Amino acid sequence: MDDITKLAILLDDPEVRELILGLGAAPRLHAIVLDLAGTVSPEQYRSWLSDDTRNLAMTPDQVRAALGDGPLGDLAAATGTDSGVVSRQLAGLLPDLVDAVSPGGRIVDPARLAGEITEARREDDLEAGVFGNQ
Repeated sequence: MDDITKLAILLDDPEVRELILGLGAAPRLHAIVLDLAGTVSPEQYRSWLSDDTRNLAMTPDQVRAALGDGPLGDLAAATGTDSGVVSRQLAGLLPDLVDAVSPGGRIVDPARLAGEITEARREDDLEAGVFGNQ
């Protein structure tokens, strides 16, 4: 499996898709992925980039440090929950997101990320059938 297909697998889950897409468009997601390198330990980030090791966990405090309270509050409001819940969810999700968008340890560019998100949305719409996602 081409590692970038991991993103499509992540986006198959409606809750995960809502969180990822709630973070912003592809350029913003790309920036978050890059910015995480300065927020977490080098060992954590390297584990996410590696195709050969298990992704090391991230903490909700690291999520808050990386994203800030404002964006977390906005995402919490959009998902109908509180920022503590969103921080915990993202702590589990962001390592997998970095892993999904870094085949061979190289982070894909924003254009490819946008294309993958568009394709995943298209496939989701097709799978939903004639009544769409409701």
